[in-house]
Amino acid sequence: MADTRTNMLASVRQALGRTSPPDPAVVAAEAAALSVDAAATQPALKLQDPLAEFMARVQGERLAATVERIPDDAAIPAAIARYLQAESAPLSLALPPDPAMESLDWTGIETHRTLDPNEGAAISRAHWGIAETGSLILLSSPEQPTLYAFLPLRHIIVAPAASVVPHMEDFWVAFRASGKAHPRNINFVTGVSGTADIESKLVRGAHGPKALHILLTGDV
Repeated sequence: MADTRTNMLASVRQALGRTSPPDPAVVAAEAAALSVDAAATQPALKLQDPLAEFMARVQGERLAATVERIPDDAAIPAAIARYLQAESAPLSLALPPDPAMESLDWTGIETHRTLDPNEGAAISRAHWGIAETGSLILLSSPEQPTLYAFLPLRHIIVAPAASVVPHMEDFWVAFRASGKAHPRNINFVTGVSGTADIESKLVRGAHGPKALHILLTGDV
């Protein structure tokens, strides 16, 4: 594998007329130059408030998610019960092995860790939201396995309202500043799974959950 990579990069350098690997300092300077005025290339938000823009985008026809504002994590179980009842869905939920999530009062909702192939609903925790795209950022970890975000019919994501940033670049700045270790997977969840590959007819849930419900905690 190493030899293949070395040969491939050598071929690229040869095609570019270079005889040696680039100077790391030059690469860093070029990268810095590209990010000096990122705002000049970023699309303007339709709304002044990133959180309002995010909520409008995720609830639009294209992303087809639902959203509820709640005060804090303690309100999560009651909010999920309301959502499942409104969907006429069983009061059953797959909980990831997250001690903070497991410590909540789940009275009235059956919870379990094991994911069934026909899982009805599961919950994930997002660390950031992006107003520009309506995306939620999920960082994989032992407490937050990736499968909880893709296997269930209904995916419920909890995210702090204050974590919604305007643009993609703002997320990466915030992530690097957070000091969090780079996880094995960073998943960008943008609305409900869907495809229009067959006869241009939109089908929800083709490659993942058929419904996405977002719980935004706290104030901005």
